[in-house]
Amino acid sequence: MSRAHDDTDGNAAYGKKPFKRARSHFADRITADGKDGWPVEAGRYRLVVSRACPWASRALVSRRLLGLEGAVSLAVADPVQDDRSWRFTLDPGGRDPVLGIRYLSEAYEAREPDYPDGVSVPAIVDVPSGRLVTNDYQRITLDFATEWTALHRPGAPDLYPEPLRAEIDEVMEGVYRDVNNGVYRAGFATRQSEYEDACRDVFRRLDLVAQRLADHRYLVGDTITEADIRLFTTLVRFDAVYHGHFKCNRWKLTENPVLWAYARDLYQTPGFGDTVDFDHIKRHYYQVHTGINPTAIVPLGPDLSGWVTPHHREELGGRPFGDGTPPAPRGGASGCCPAAEGLREGAGRRRKGPAPPGRTHEVPPVPEPACERADEGKRACDREPSGRFHECRSLDAARLRRGLGGGDTRRGGRRARTAGPRPPESAAGGTARGASLGLLGRCRLPRPAGGPDARPGVPR
Repeated sequence: MSRAHDDTDGNAAYGKKPFKRARSHFADRITADGKDGWPVEAGRYRLVVSRACPWASRALVSRRLLGLEGAVSLAVADPVQDDRSWRFTLDPGGRDPVLGIRYLSEAYEAREPDYPDGVSVPAIVDVPSGRLVTNDYQRITLDFATEWTALHRPGAPDLYPEPLRAEIDEVMEGVYRDVNNGVYRAGFATRQSEYEDACRDVFRRLDLVAQRLADHRYLVGDTITEADIRLFTTLVRFDAVYHGHFKCNRWKLTENPVLWAYARDLYQTPGFGDTVDFDHIKRHYYQVHTGINPTAIVPLGPDLSGWVTPHHREELGGRPFGDGTPPAPRGGASGCCPAAEGLREGAGRRRKGPAPPGRTHEVPPVPEPACERADEGKRACDREPSGRFHECRSLDAARLRRGLGGGDTRRGGRRARTAGPRPPESAAGGTARGASLGLLGRCRLPRPAGGPDARPGVPR
């Protein structure tokens, strides 16, 4: 996600000129053999991200899954840019404590003086020289998976397995064109026909993806791959910003049983939900894109509590990390719930001081903290201990929460449809299918280990 710091219209230009995503100008690679002059080296590079940005969030997820936190340090930009683009106003004195700069553009200019184009994240900066190495968002995560293997944690998953790369590339190409980039084409369209074409592409591709995921837990193979990371970072933002702000409103994510269950499955997987910050996401889109939201008012919704409800996708089989293991809980605290962390991200910080100017909403209430972790050595964020998700006692509810509709039989880790009864009426009224899009009365939310069934502040 980029900002052109020479644009005289600044942030107000969004939605007022034709949208075309620029190719990454700095495409050097950091490789094991150092062929571009940038060898893989622990501690040498700094990854600059915005937690608001879906392209940067890919790198956050990949870095976490692969255990590269100790090898590549992290700088987090303020989600609200000014016309000089990404800035480090979250840090003391408004400077990144490692690079010593106020704006990411300074690293761009150190690499190429008088650099005239957009400043984007993710970006990797060479710490000793302060120069930008790469802003190639398509390549950074692939290189994390394939070139940084010597620094991966023990048990790191293979996110780009060689036998599946052709299929992964094919899936990612369609998702990028129609979904990842498609929501921007719709949101920044300047003509009705442009918007309608882009919006149709978004939902056509999402329908195809939902068909693929109806009987497969993951997009390619039976483990998490780069393809899942790239789809997740758009899906997790869909209802919060793309549905309303970008007018991609044929339906919400929560109204598609398959994609909603799939997104919750990934969100509740260590390395995904614990990198999400809904506060940063909402404030960035609604306060920066003043060309399409001139009041900069940030909506209160949507309700985020559904992200930690049971998904039942494990019934499709699959092994999230293949022969590997999940990343350790952040901060080393055992038994912490990664799914709650994304919701708590920002909420914990807000309790520590006054809200930044313009913040007009709150993350849903969460239980009192039971443990505390340091986030990148600068921020403290707490989470509830994770008891196991309660099993839903209703088979129909379990099927529907997984997004499978009527009755089904299982064969070899996959699902075969059979004719099933009409979904039963839920206790809240309406069919169980409709209830499955929100909270089923017979399904419970995660509870603290040894704690009561009810979760304070979250509806049952």
